[in-house]
Amino acid sequence: MKHRRVAPAALAVGAVMVLGACGSSSTSTASSTASTSSTTTTSEATSSTTTPSAASSTTIGVATNSKVGQQIVVDASGKTVYMYLPNGTSATSKVPSAIKANWPAVTATGTPTAGAGLDQSKLALEVQPDGTRQVAYGGHLLYTFVRDTAPGDANGQGLGGIWFTVSPAGNMIG
Repeated sequence: MKHRRVAPAALAVGAVMVLGACGSSSTSTASSTASTSSTTTTSEATSSTTTPSAASSTTIGVATNSKVGQQIVVDASGKTVYMYLPNGTSATSKVPSAIKANWPAVTATGTPTAGAGLDQSKLALEVQPDGTRQVAYGGHLLYTFVRDTAPGDANGQGLGGIWFTVSPAGNMIG
């Protein structure tokens, strides 16, 4: 059986169009001058950017992000993670199915681990209606963004006024 893949660029354009309808007037650039220095040691991730970011035992960590201008929560591969503002502190994702491919959930099959600089008691695993085991920190479900292709990218920060990075304290960085 053949599976069709939608090009990440096409998905990103769709996300910008959907989010543009939310009233955002921000634009993003294709290049990033952001740099990170992770405070955790993790193995290199090999997951696809169009599927949930997963590992058997996911470690989230902290990295200083020059684009955001402070320390942020990152996934096991050092990529920026985001919270979806309409979720609030709900344990169930409210991300519309039309944009889920652009905002993969950070998932784990085992117990997630908080790296150095994070509070393990703020880390949770929330089972979604489809059975996905999504990682949450500080009460916020975590996601990555397909247009962040390398550690240090934070192209989703503030996108549509609804996607934001998360501080090591577990709060939205606005």
